[in-house]
Amino acid sequence: MEFEIFADETHIKDDNGKEYLGIGCLFVPVSYKHTLSKKLSDLRCLNEDFRTWTWDFEDCKHLCKEKYHNLNNFEIHFNEIEKSTAKSKLKIYERWIKFVVNHNKHKEDKDKLLYFSILYLDLDKLDFDTFGVNKDTTNIYNRFFRTVILSAKSFYFKDFDFTINNVYHDIADEKQVHDYFDWHSLHFLKNKRINVKTDKIEFISSNHKAYDDVEQKENAHLIQLIDLILGCSNQILFGVSKNKNKIKIAADFYPLFKRLWKEPYNFNSPFNHARSQQVSIFPMTTIKSQKDFDGYLKHVNQFHKNLEIKDPISLIEHNSLDSWL
Repeated sequence: MEFEIFADETHIKDDNGKEYLGIGCLFVPVSYKHTLSKKLSDLRCLNEDFRTWTWDFEDCKHLCKEKYHNLNNFEIHFNEIEKSTAKSKLKIYERWIKFVVNHNKHKEDKDKLLYFSILYLDLDKLDFDTFGVNKDTTNIYNRFFRTVILSAKSFYFKDFDFTINNVYHDIADEKQVHDYFDWHSLHFLKNKRINVKTDKIEFISSNHKAYDDVEQKENAHLIQLIDLILGCSNQILFGVSKNKNKIKIAADFYPLFKRLWKEPYNFNSPFNHARSQQVSIFPMTTIKSQKDFDGYLKHVNQFHKNLEIKDPISLIEHNSLDSWL
């Protein structure tokens, strides 16, 4: 099966000052890519009688108003959800994340599932010198970027051919100028006998309006999707925002996230998430040397889910009680 990978990153500092570097990858079957993107774009149409979206207002056949079409034609980006965000935009955020939650239910076709993997790196437990002399988080990111892909290959796709056609990453200045991030992981994967048809990671804007080409618009849309999944995961795990709108969107994601966190291997789950979606943290204990790192990867499972989670909506209830008191 041929795939394209859409990746984004996140950097979190929690209330206790702990830092995490997050890697999110969306694995999209090439045969399903256009259909997936079309389903996402149609969720932007708030006309209940039609629900069919066109990129350009001039192509809309539903007698919609141009100002509403333009309002809904925005870039999905979790961090840009504000208290003042328009209700119509919030409705689209809600539709997208509920689409993620419900997507794999009752689906059996492997080439029509939604595959994603998120790995959080606990930077306080990683010795930067183990990953290069520049104390650069991009060195760490590069090392674990391929780990995310290899893990997906071993766990999601072990029973069928796995081919990577293209890898797209949200624009990131420090990675674009890095000496080897854009090629090294792919080169390593090829040496592991994974069929990779491209030599370099392509950096693209997540803003679909930056492109005229429809395929590039679809690529940008899929970067937006992994951004939203990452943002909701950040909110559930780390409570990074007290913004009620962000909390409510994350709460819509919680029914699935709870199962990814507490029942990752439940193959009877109605969410059908086992072998298609996962979230974890690395490492469990501090790594002080290259010897430690190599040993842990080979012999000790340092990937964990030891953080307690709860429904984000409880944060709203807690804040409301504090305000009342």
